Amino acid sequence: MSTTATKSKPSRTSARTGGKGSKSSAKPKGASAKPKSASAKPKTASAKTANKDGGKRLNPGALDGLVLGYMKRNRKKLPGTSGVVGRGIKRSPGAIANCLERLEKAGKVKLTNKKPREYNLAASK
Repeated sequence: MSTTATKSKPSRTSARTGGKGSKSSAKPKGASAKPKSASAKPKTASAKTANKDGGKRLNPGALDGLVLGYMKRNRKKLPGTSGVVGRGIKRSPGAIANCLERLEKAGKVKLTNKKPREYNLAASK
């Protein structure tokens, strides 16, 4: 003979302790364990002023100058890919690739090879 046992579930309201209706452990609104003051936590570099490695974040357009400067100082290593330039100035190859595309449109560098994308300085006028 098979009997099925049913488990009774406690109702949600009776299982709660210390919920909204319970006044025994309720704290007054606005009370917290830690004081919220500006000087409570020492400020480190914020997301807008530092990179993940702790270096300073560049201003808009500053990467262009770094890339051109590296390429001028290292003409013997050119034509170079975004990875080569990125390792030289310690920046991500993706950011360098975007920068090199911008500089190519501006006429400051020229694309010398399509795959892999290699760039050289444009001829000076």
